[in-house]
Amino acid sequence: MANLTDLSLYIHIPFCVKRCRYCDFYSETGAGVELIDKTLNALLLSLDVSIRRLKPENIGTVFIGGGTPSIIAPASLDRFLRILNSRIGKVSEFSVEVNPESLSRDLLEVLSANNVNRISMGVQTYDADLLSWLGRPAGVEALDRADNMLEKYWQGRLSRDLLASLPGKPDRLQKDLNRALIGEPGHLSLYELTVEPGTPLAGSLEDLKQLPDEQSALDEWFTAMSFMAERGYDRYEISNFARKGDESRHNLTYWRMRPYLGIGPGAASTVPLDDRIIRRQEKRDLISWLSNPTGSYTESILTSEELALEHFMMGLRTSEGLSVNRFRAVFGMEPAEAVPCTVDRWVSSGMLISDSASLRPTSEGMDLLESVLSDIAVESGKTRWPDLCLWPQP
Repeated sequence: MANLTDLSLYIHIPFCVKRCRYCDFYSETGAGVELIDKTLNALLLSLDVSIRRLKPENIGTVFIGGGTPSIIAPASLDRFLRILNSRIGKVSEFSVEVNPESLSRDLLEVLSANNVNRISMGVQTYDADLLSWLGRPAGVEALDRADNMLEKYWQGRLSRDLLASLPGKPDRLQKDLNRALIGEPGHLSLYELTVEPGTPLAGSLEDLKQLPDEQSALDEWFTAMSFMAERGYDRYEISNFARKGDESRHNLTYWRMRPYLGIGPGAASTVPLDDRIIRRQEKRDLISWLSNPTGSYTESILTSEELALEHFMMGLRTSEGLSVNRFRAVFGMEPAEAVPCTVDRWVSSGMLISDSASLRPTSEGMDLLESVLSDIAVESGKTRWPDLCLWPQP
């Protein structure tokens, strides 16, 4: 196994002011300063133990998400980030998720002083009624304040998150996109609302009846695609748009199947260890995790087929697709050799492009990814995958 030359780091902050009605990410509400500080200390301990075990030569990107990292008191966050930076050194991209209602000038100053160079702000919509319908803690006034604050005091990179497929008028998303692109942020994420089992939204038949039908949702989506292209934002991943050079380097780590370490309750990791590829999953329970922050996880070894399917699943989400050279270096064959019938079928239908550089989706292919991946999963069961994979490769 090659040395672990480059590792990306995800830190999960499991606290929110309230849980949104559609969200199934792990978080807890009502935490006080003492519990938050205890968790931050445990995250640092977990990181120290993991770094000693994995011995990466470099940490390339960091993403602090949640939950709502911006609800941490600025003084506590400053202390945490200072210690964290002393452990990881200078990274190329350091992102932190923020919510509008907890954004402050003090918070922005703490982030800037501690090498954070990218903010991802959860907007979801600028429609007051829909913010309430979604259970978002921020109202339109909080969004206005946050946008004004970012314009005045934030000098780093900025991404905003929006939701598609919400109830309401057909032009709602168009208005949200116009508003979200004020100031020309380099990046925008546009996710379709998904109804996750066990969430309050899933349990409300009355609310589910308000969701747009399939054709209305598709029409809205294609209009949004055209609008973003006209404004100079490339759809470089199914749900992500960026101006050239403003792509999320951290998320590209996932989509390019590079090693990443996740710490905190609910976080996942995919890392090489002892000539194997390890999937690590932290417990989705804060109290249990705090009782043993360096060992509250399960580990499993990914088979070569599982690893290959993840390469297809992640790489085909992006406009750049799977690198032929990297896939060959890991698996000893090209993507088109691994699943030739599927590649031929979807290339012939105009959904995939296969050449000496990559296997990649067309714009239409991105929107049919589930069908493509289903065919790949079936055919991959007939492929002779190597017993061991040399992963990661430079």
